[in-house]
Amino acid sequence: MALQVSERTVWRWLTGPDVAAAGTERARYKLTEADRDEYADWRGNIKGLWRARQARGEQVPPLRTLQRAFARELTASERAAVVDGVEGRRRHEVYLRWEPVARNMRWEADHKELPVQVTPPRGTRPVKPWVTLFIDCFSRLIMGWALSLRPDSAVVLAALRRGLVVDPERGPFGGVPQMLVPDGGLEFATAALERVCGVLGTTLAPTEAYAPHQKGKVERANLTMDQEFLSGLPFYTEGPRAADGRLYGPDAPPMALGLFVDRFAEWVIDYNTVRAHSALGGLTPLQRWTADATPVREVPAEQLRWLLLADVERTINRDGVHFGGETFIAPELNGRVGERVQVRYTPHDLRRIEVFRGDTWLCTAHPQGQLSGEERDAVLARRRADAAELGRRQRRASRRARAKLAPITEPGPLEDTTVVSMDTARTERRRSERGERDWEARDRDLQRLGRTDLLNLHRDFEYWNPPDPATTPPPSVDVDEESSRAAQPAGDPAQSSRTEGGRS
Repeated sequence: MALQVSERTVWRWLTGPDVAAAGTERARYKLTEADRDEYADWRGNIKGLWRARQARGEQVPPLRTLQRAFARELTASERAAVVDGVEGRRRHEVYLRWEPVARNMRWEADHKELPVQVTPPRGTRPVKPWVTLFIDCFSRLIMGWALSLRPDSAVVLAALRRGLVVDPERGPFGGVPQMLVPDGGLEFATAALERVCGVLGTTLAPTEAYAPHQKGKVERANLTMDQEFLSGLPFYTEGPRAADGRLYGPDAPPMALGLFVDRFAEWVIDYNTVRAHSALGGLTPLQRWTADATPVREVPAEQLRWLLLADVERTINRDGVHFGGETFIAPELNGRVGERVQVRYTPHDLRRIEVFRGDTWLCTAHPQGQLSGEERDAVLARRRADAAELGRRQRRASRRARAKLAPITEPGPLEDTTVVSMDTARTERRRSERGERDWEARDRDLQRLGRTDLLNLHRDFEYWNPPDPATTPPPSVDVDEESSRAAQPAGDPAQSSRTEGGRS
């Protein structure tokens, strides 16, 4: 009868001692630090490590012995970390579990790109939509959600508003959470979300980067959505594919985004009100919510409209504020062209925007193409009123600027002698309104008021422009006049004055 073992095993039985009977144990191979480092270098490929050592001529144990040593001395987390990095390590880690004791005690929020293709409005190329979820950790209710083609802070605020408002048609849940734990993405790290949480008294505690275990309940909701809803839809991107990479599915374009939104809303209602949750002892999220008697702190919808507004900065142009492909205008924007303002708006609703100057509300602006007749008249009336007010101020400034003063002959206070009659003021106002400018008349008035003789100023041209001696010939000399001047006594000032006056 064959022993069904190798010849080497038979000789070991015949010549070697009975190890088991002797009660001794064969020495095991122990991993060294060099073994661990080289194991990491080869990304967990033990056979590649073993062959490299053999090629270098090093003494190496048998391959099976080396494999058993790595399996024995390294934990599953260490082996997975070498092969798959952090994700592999996290698969074998244990985490603490924390359960809130009341509803609205802790909310978690997250973005997720859905693995399904849809057709957007006015588009033909399929895209994958994004969803933003807000989960109540106590009841596992999806408090608020929003779908979009790309995530941003406006989508976050829209989903948060849906969760805060208590809507009887949706269900008796909502209110203000005590703590909000969002994802660490840039869409949640906005000043608008911090402002809302500060006003509502909610603690904002974003998770660390790449730490999904810190918001495990919303991550579990994402996985449930994939398994129970998205995987059954056509054009599910994680489904089977053909050899050329095409998804198996109907010979038709993906469903429209509007149809997908309807189906997603139906799934959310089913998840909240019908589906039993294993972590809740078989209760639905709505049953868990209604079983708790913790008071719900509500916020009026009108106050939420002011709080949950996304904000951007814009410049007021000649035709208004450009935003979202529209031009918004309001009467209060008149006279502020060139100023930088903050535009706060409700996501997906551009029927109006709120314009702020710093933290001060300025006006509510509407698209120019949707203005009613009354709104257009209000814009024009405001422009005319501002122009009239500025005109009145300029006329008052002009009257102050042309004030008449008494002649100044000595130091002291100035005496205002301006007298403007009612007829003169009315005439000047009509001229200003008609745009008339009588420059010649104003020059004559200034010449009449300019009394230079009071200051002993010379008005003759020769005094201020004396002739050049180098180019002017010497004047002719009268012999008789010179003889009489020589005969005049030197001390006769009157005669000298008369002579100078006659010459001048």
